[in-house]
Amino acid sequence: MARFLALVALLVAAVSGFSPAPAPLGLRAASTSTQLYGYVPQGLTEAEYKKKLAEQEAKSKANKAKFPKGKSFLDVGTWLNQLEGKQSFKGENFKGSGHTFAKQKFATKEEYDAAKKRK
Repeated sequence: MARFLALVALLVAAVSGFSPAPAPLGLRAASTSTQLYGYVPQGLTEAEYKKKLAEQEAKSKANKAKFPKGKSFLDVGTWLNQLEGKQSFKGENFKGSGHTFAKQKFATKEEYDAAKKRK
């Protein structure tokens, strides 16, 4: 039993070495009140930093509005109705399909090569 009490006393002494020391009475009241600090970069005031953050947030929202989530697509039925509306006839004869083509920037391969400075 005496060995057990000696072992417990030894363990309590070892563990108490890792616990923080109590603060003096005069400092306890000051340490119990907490103050929250925010991040402000060096060289800026808090108002300037908040203004900059607001500008970045507005810019980000404007950019996200340009590129909405999800893929926008045209339904086949709607596309066929649009295509049919663009078709033109001359009497019974077909005049134009209303089909759209990609714009061609260069008329020939030589023009393309000259623009890209290729041989």
